[in-house]
Amino acid sequence: MSSVELFDAVVVCNGHYTQPRLATDIPGIETWPRKQMHSHNYRVPEPFRDQIVVVIGSGPSAVDISREIAMVAKEVHMSSRSPLVKVAKSDKFNNMWQHSKINCVSKDGSISFQDGFSIDADIILHCTGYKLHVPFLKTNGIVSVQDRRIGPLYKHVFAPQLAPRLSFVGIPDRSFPFIIAECQSRWIANALSRKVSLPLEDEMLSEVVKHYEEMKEKGIPEHATHQIGFQIDYIDWMWAQTGMVMEKSIKDMVEYFIHCLMSAGLDGYMDMFSQKYGI
Repeated sequence: MSSVELFDAVVVCNGHYTQPRLATDIPGIETWPRKQMHSHNYRVPEPFRDQIVVVIGSGPSAVDISREIAMVAKEVHMSSRSPLVKVAKSDKFNNMWQHSKINCVSKDGSISFQDGFSIDADIILHCTGYKLHVPFLKTNGIVSVQDRRIGPLYKHVFAPQLAPRLSFVGIPDRSFPFIIAECQSRWIANALSRKVSLPLEDEMLSEVVKHYEEMKEKGIPEHATHQIGFQIDYIDWMWAQTGMVMEKSIKDMVEYFIHCLMSAGLDGYMDMFSQKYGI
């Protein structure tokens, strides 16, 4: 039995790591006859034993999972569309290679990469992120979801036309989720209790439009709208909205994490970070 209740405000905190986003734009991927799976369903490396695995993606999940399954797999071939990756054999694993974007996959099981390399694979593992999924949200078009952009959202939190009555926690991607979720929650709570004021609707909308225009000028795709990166400016700004500052111990840890990421890259940042903090 369904029921209807009225509330003064809604805070959407359903996360965005439940609806896998697959690399469906690769020619032949939808008819490839062998096993495919998403990192969402990955648990342990054992099912990949003695298999030739292609991992699509170059983010933290792709790197971490590739290193795990390389311990048991016959071969691991990572594929990335990023122009920043170095196409080469891993210096840590004799059975792991980094390739450029996949050119196409064939019904005979073969996979060819744009770097000219071709293999006969057993499994394709998609480490390609997730879709923003809010099927319950009905705002008559005021807020919409398209290609991993949900908006318009002021500072990735408030819907300007409905603020502060509609807000979102945890939308920013490729950053520090737990710290960001905490400071966003504090900001929302203060706005709803009228301890802090938000800018006028037009001012918030104007800033969102400006952000979209800057992305377009820089050639940043729409799906990267909420990828704020591993930086603390956004976090500092968010804390400031509630008249607070980040604890020094947390800020030091975040800054060291960024240092590890910049100096060791995705392939080695966690090793470097763990040596200092034991995480």
